[in-house]
Formats: sequence, C-alpha cells, structure tokens
Amino acid sequence: MSRGQSLMRQWNLLKALQSVYFGIDSQELAQRLECSQRQVLRDLNILRELGFPITYEERDFGKRFWKMSRHFIESDRLVFTPTELISIYLSQKLLSPLSGTQFGEGLASLLEKIKAMLSPRTLEYFSRLEEHFLVKTSALNTYAAHDKIIRILTRAVQDSQTVRLRYQSTRHPEPYETLYQPYGLVFFDGDLYCIGWMQRYEEIRTLKVSRIQSAEATGQSFRRPADFSLVRHVQDSFGIFSEPVAPCKIRIRFDGWAAANVRETRRHPSQTILQDNGDSLLAQFEIAPSAELIRWILSFGSHAHVLTPRSLIRQLENELQRMLEQYAATPKN
Repeated sequence: MSRGQSLMRQWNLLKALQSVYFGIDSQELAQRLECSQRQVLRDLNILRELGFPITYEERDFGKRFWKMSRHFIESDRLVFTPTELISIYLSQKLLSPLSGTQFGEGLASLLEKIKAMLSPRTLEYFSRLEEHFLVKTSALNTYAAHDKIIRILTRAVQDSQTVRLRYQSTRHPEPYETLYQPYGLVFFDGDLYCIGWMQRYEEIRTLKVSRIQSAEATGQSFRRPADFSLVRHVQDSFGIFSEPVAPCKIRIRFDGWAAANVRETRRHPSQTILQDNGDSLLAQFEIAPSAELIRWILSFGSHAHVLTPRSLIRQLENELQRMLEQYAATPKN
C-alpha cells in the first residue's frame, strides 16, 4: 500500500474522530473508512504516537470508544506567531482556486478560528495587509463547482479504484468517455491536474480537472505501477505534462532581459548556465522537448535562440512559419 493511500486514510480517520463527541468504536470507523478494523487500530496507534490527542473510553463490557480532543489547536503546545499568521493568510491567497473544495475547506475553517481569537485591531491590520504585500496570481478560476468530481478522484486515488470519465480535450471538438486509473492530483500554477492511466490511449495521461465533465466510480480496483512516482513524473517534465520521449540536452542562448530572467529563475532541476558574460548567457536543460517548453521559449521572442537539438529548432521554425503566414493573411488596413 502506498504512503499516499495511508495519509489519505489517516486524514479521513482524523475527520471522523472530529465529527463525534462521545466517541466511536473501531468497527464503525472501519465501516466509514471502508477498510479493516485491524488497519484502523494500526492508524490510531500511529496518530497517537505522532502526538494527536486521541484517547479512548472503555464501555459496554470493555469495548473501546475512540475520540479526539476538540481543543488541541488551543493548547499550550501550539502558539502562532505574527509571521506564521501572515504566512497562513498569504497561503490562502495562493490556494484561492481551491476554495470551495475539500482541499480549501480546512484552510478556510482554520482562518475563521484564528480570526475569532484576534483582536479588532489585529483584524484591521490583516485587512490592510494587501496594501503592503499583495499576492497576485495569474489564475482567476475556481474549482468550487468541481468539488464533487475532486472528491470522487481523491477517493479513487486513495483506494486505487478505476473511474469512468467524460472529458473535453482541447484536441477534440467533442467530449469523450473513457476509463481512467488516477494515480494522484497535482496543483500547478493555479490549476488542478490528475495524472493516471487512460484506457482510451493505453498510456499515462495528465488531465486538467476543470475539463472533466463527469466522473463516477466503477468499483473496479487497479494496481498502481510499483516504479511510478508522482513527484518524479512531474519533475521530469518542464511544466506539468510529460512527453513519451527520452530527455536530451537542449542549449539555448538568451540575451537582454531574457538573460536576466533565466539567470534569476530556475525553471527546471536540470537547468544549468554554461556561459554568462553579463549581456547574454548560454543555458542547458536535460529534458524532453514539449509544447510547454516551446511556448516558454517563444515567450522571449528574439531574445531566445535555440542551438540544439536540431529537432527542436525545426519545431520552432514550423511554429514561427505558421505565425508568419497568419499575419501575412491579415488585412493591412
């Protein structure tokens, strides 16, 4: 069983304990979490060892009823400093696309509890915070309307269950249905993605959750490949989409403001600067050429010049030729 599955199950276990006041027995917990009673007891012991205030009372001829203290966050073991409160406030802004979903509800309720403990003067300070430090993201979308789909996908990831999706791809005019084995969810640049194996193409595909029109559990289990790593899968790509081709050494010369941008921002773990004379620099990446990489290179205009490989240069030439043809056909008046 993967660590991700254990964490999700333990998270749901904590939520279940928080929802009861007089306690709940391990058998009912197992039914709620749809796992074995032995697994519930193991998770309870793990969480207690980690410091969660989980206790039990023996009732009904020695039967144990488990519960968790509701005042853990108010105990003397946890004290928020002003900088920590500001960090939490700013993190809410960064995660604003997930507000209204199960991933955003915990942060929202935490902030409400914190606000209830703050003085009016402190609340006024927080209201003025954006005038001094503004968190602005390019993503203005929200996933609140997709919360049901997100919950289905999260449960499917946790339980390794196949789902049936209706998906609207940008490459097809009409949506299509397919069976999908979700391996994990990734929040990237303000958007939520799901990575898994798709029956339609018989390969691992990355789907944008906002394009999923419907999702339903099939009850069919799948086995996630033992050698698959969600972290490695994303890190090997330039953005979020991995290409089914081998990585190669890509060398690009940047000048002017583009050189300053590349010098200041590391876009990929393999990014290295081979030469830098101040006015221009030569950067190298060891990744698979992709549409995301091409869009990034084109964003620098004439200030980026790909030197190798030749295959990537041809792709850029073709894209630039199509752009020239479009502008040539545009009326000159």
